[in-house]
Amino acid sequence: MGSARGAEIADQIERANLELIQVVRGCSEEQWRTLCNDEGDNRTVAVIAHHVAHGHQQNQDWLDTALGGGEVKITLAEQDVLNAQQADTYHEVAREETIRLLEGNGARFTARVAALSDEELARTAFHTGAGRDFTVDQYAYLDYRHVTGHLATIRQALDLPAS
Repeated sequence: MGSARGAEIADQIERANLELIQVVRGCSEEQWRTLCNDEGDNRTVAVIAHHVAHGHQQNQDWLDTALGGGEVKITLAEQDVLNAQQADTYHEVAREETIRLLEGNGARFTARVAALSDEELARTAFHTGAGRDFTVDQYAYLDYRHVTGHLATIRQALDLPAS
């Protein structure tokens, strides 16, 4: 059975993800293609939303690695390369595909987090890119920060009020 902390993190992620889905659904075609000054690379709303959807899966992989006692070995430079490759690959991504990924990957990740025990959340694993140990709790919370950070960028690019 999951802990109250796991349920709390899962709920935060789910609410942020649903908010992003709502913004994506409400975008006009022009807004969907709007450039955002996100991390200095001017990705579109479409690319960033799709990136977040894939991020749920990557964060679950990291969480599972940490739970298994492994090291998350990706460096910041490697993550930057992966993000750039993803932006190149998915620059013409469809809105409905992105929504399906946000819903499915988000639901899988939040269910995984909600099922974690306090003991599991307290485990630690080294993250090469950060250069330090994170608890599983912190790995789970990275997903929330990922969603909310990109959501804020999208809201700013579309001149939407902060949530």
